[in-house]
Order: sequence, then C-alpha cells, then structure tokens
Amino acid sequence: MVYISNGQVLDTRSQSPWRLSLITDFFWGIAEFVVLFFKTLLQQDVKKRRGYGNSSDSRYDDGRGPPGNPPRRMGNG
Repeated sequence: MVYISNGQVLDTRSQSPWRLSLITDFFWGIAEFVVLFFKTLLQQDVKKRRGYGNSSDSRYDDGRGPPGNPPRRMGNG
C-alpha cells in the first residue's frame, strides 16, 4: 500500500513489518480509542442533563405515563 509521510510518497513494501514505530503507532491507536470512548460516554451524559435525550426517554415526562390497555368488550359482539 502506498501512503504519504512528510510530503513524500512511500511504499510499504520497502519497510519491515516489524519496525519499531509499529509499537508506538499501536500504543497511540489504543490511547486514542480509549479517549474517544470516554468522550462519547461523557457527551451522552451531558446531553441527557441538558434535556437533549432521545425521544423515547422523554415521551412520558409530562406525568401522564404510558397509555393503558383499551377497555375489554363484554358480551358477543
């Protein structure tokens, strides 16, 4: 695969698959994943506190509650 680094086009076939920068790239990839994971958790928490929750959370906030079952029909008919 071809990629660009510092304005130069490089070919991955010329690099060893076990280069030292692979370890640091892997570390920073994991670190960025963890940061993004917790950012999304915190953003969801902030949205709920501000009242931006999804519609299923706020459907019955007016105190009425969910609708009950319809009345049963008595008799044959």
